[in-house]
Formats: sequence, structure tokens, C-alpha cells
Amino acid sequence: MQTAATHADLVSTGMDAETEIELLARAEHLQLLFRHGLIVLLSNLSAGIALVGGLWPYLPHGELLAWLGVLALVNTVRWGLSRRFGSESIDIARVPSREAALIGGTLASAVLWGAAAVLFYVPDEPALAMFLALILVAMTAASTVLLSFHRIAYPLFCIPIVIPLAVQLVADPGSLQTAIAIVIPIYYALLFILSREIYRYSHEAIVTGSVRERHALLDHVTSIPNRRAFDEFLHAEWMRAARNGQPLSLILCDVDRFKRYNDEYGHAVGDAVLRAVAGLCRQEARRKTDMAARIGGDEFAIIAADTNADGAARIVRNLERSREVAARRSVHPWAFPTLSVGCFTSIPTGAASASSVFEQADAALYRAKAEMRRRELDEPIG
Repeated sequence: MQTAATHADLVSTGMDAETEIELLARAEHLQLLFRHGLIVLLSNLSAGIALVGGLWPYLPHGELLAWLGVLALVNTVRWGLSRRFGSESIDIARVPSREAALIGGTLASAVLWGAAAVLFYVPDEPALAMFLALILVAMTAASTVLLSFHRIAYPLFCIPIVIPLAVQLVADPGSLQTAIAIVIPIYYALLFILSREIYRYSHEAIVTGSVRERHALLDHVTSIPNRRAFDEFLHAEWMRAARNGQPLSLILCDVDRFKRYNDEYGHAVGDAVLRAVAGLCRQEARRKTDMAARIGGDEFAIIAADTNADGAARIVRNLERSREVAARRSVHPWAFPTLSVGCFTSIPTGAASASSVFEQADAALYRAKAEMRRRELDEPIG
């Protein structure tokens, strides 16, 4: 499931929904592969040791050990990167760089196995050719399931191995070698079809889950995060601020006399008002660590991480200036709404919780709403 922080990243990127979901799916594929980095390391090492052990009586030991050492080094580096990247939370901004690391490591390992097909092939020795082909075929076949969770990792791994092996078999006269050379392309064609099916099914499952999660976290009227996403994100940012000793600000705003918009103009106008206010709040939640959300009927929130009281006050002033500009430029028959705003800033401690900052901001909003009602109780909408 997506984290609240990840969802905040998505809604602040400005990408269209389809692009966001596709990137998120690719990130899920990458995390799955990185989390199984130890399996990749052990499978490469075990197959490499088996190959070297089987060819030890027939080939120079120095060449075998040098190849095995480079293979171990490359795959150990891959494992180290997998441990690092697999422990990170999903971040779609890093998908291209993480994908490049995966592809680079996969290709490097494949080239080493392809080199084995050239360096360790012994002509006129059908038994050794069979053994070498068996190890290489087993290695690539074993990678089918895991590497198929990436759109191109599996063919990238197989092609540099299969082509050198097939060339060596074709060049070596003998019925056994010829038979193997004919069977291998057919075998890998079938494996590739299987690989594409694995990827398609897994990708569709991830995308479907992401779409459902997105719908569960977005308000359907305003297309900004809803109360569930707000609660998750506020808790996550509270914990992060507590660890780092940084201030956390929460700004709540309420549309003044919102009920009258629905009563006098209809619910379509009421929804338009909500979307307009959501746009103002989203405009002020500029950073990836900020979130604008609709948390109630006509109530909105802005979470501003690493923001002290002065910074929060600036956000409130910017929000009001933006509202005034929108009101002047409005072409609607209804007056652009005014807002009541409450704000609270805290440096989280172990003695408090995320709910405390919400309660304080809500109390500030209540006071602002009460003041607005006292001043403009009977003022018409416009």
C-alpha cells in the first residue's frame, strides 16, 4: 500500500494521473526486485561455483578463478545497492535512476555469463559443451520469475548469454551441439513469452491496486487528498519532526457561510466553491513535504513540515492574498468566498501526539469562525 508521504508526492508533482500511476507501478516493480537482491547474489555465486568446479580439471585455474572473482564482485555490488534501495520508501522521482542501476547491474552480470560461454567453451568436447550449456540454461531459466517483474530486465539478462552460447554451438561440428543450438532459441522464445505474461499480470495487479489506493486517498470533488490521507500524512510528519526536532505547522481553513452557497445557488455551485478553495490551498502547499487536504465538508488543511510560526503566518497571508486576487478576477455570478483560518505550530515531543496539533489548530479555527459570525452574521453572499 502507498504511504501517505508517497501520496503527497504524487498529488504535488503536477503530472497527469496516468503518468503518476505508471511511475508508481514501476517503483513497486523495482522495490520487489531490490528486496530479493540476496537471492540474486546467491544464485549467481552458486551457479558460478558449480561452473568453475565442473570445468576445473579441463581449463586453466587462473582464468576460472578470475572470472568467478569478477562475477562475485559485480553481484556483491548489486546486492549492496539492492539492500540500500530496497529499504527506501517509494519515490517516483527516483524511478529513472533506480531503474538505471537495476539495468546496469543486470547487464553487467549477463555479460560475464556470456563471456563464460566464449571463454570456457571447449571445441570437440560434447560433454563439456553439454555441461556449459546446462549451467547457462539453468541460470537464465532460474531468473525467469524474478527478472520478469521488470519490463526489460529478463531479455537484457538472457540475450547476452544465449547468443554467444548459440554461436559457439553452431560453430562446433557435432550432432549434439547442433541439436542444442536448435533447441535453445525455441526454449528461450517460450521463456520470453512466459516472462511477458508474468510481467503483464503483475503490472496490472500493481496498477489496479494503485488506482484503488489513489481513489481511497483522494477527495472525489476537489481531487486533493481526503481526511484519511491527511491523518496518515500528519502522523508521519509528526513522527519525522519529533525525530529531527523540527517544527510542524498545521493550518485549517473553513469556507465562511458555505451552506448559503448550496441553498441559494445549488450544489453544483457549492462544489465549484470547494474546488476553488482547494486550488488555493494546493497552491500554498508547494513543497513535497507539504500537503493540502479536504478534511471535512467545507474544511481544508495545509500541513507544512519544517515550518515555524513565522513561516506558517506567511502561508496564511499568501493564502488570503491569493483569495483576494481570485475574488477580483472571478467571473462567477456568486461572490468568491471568504475564509476563516486557524493555525498552530509545534515542535513535537514524546509527551504529545499528532492529534494535539490538530486540536490546537482546530481551536484556533473555531475562534476565527466565531469572530466571523459575530461580524458578518447577516451579510448577504453577493
